[in-house]
Amino acid sequence: MPTGAAAPGAVPAPPVRPSVTAAPAPTLAALPDPATSARPVVAVTATRGPATLGTVELHPGQLWISLDCVADDGPGQLAVILESGSRMDIDCPGDEVYLTRNLDQDHPGGPTGIRVEAGPDVRWNLLIEQ
Repeated sequence: MPTGAAAPGAVPAPPVRPSVTAAPAPTLAALPDPATSARPVVAVTATRGPATLGTVELHPGQLWISLDCVADDGPGQLAVILESGSRMDIDCPGDEVYLTRNLDQDHPGGPTGIRVEAGPDVRWNLLIEQ
């Protein structure tokens, strides 16, 4: 029998297909260092999708909100909502981690519910400081 020829009645082997390896998804970074003289109020790491973070007592004055996010299935949206009237809408890319740090100079203070609205494919970290 010639080399490479199949034996009579043998089932031919399926063709060899090259394997496809997808690029690894971007990794969320560690939360940033605290702002100067600020105290952490809420810190949430490595979370996916929407979340209700509860109610915290905030002081009137400056409020720092640091966030990073990435969407696994292409661009996605995320919103950080403070029941005291603040809302931060973010576009989260699918190919890199987006990091932002915002300062609310005149937060009114008081008990404030905090929640994050995001699609199930959006991964995020959040740090709120005062």
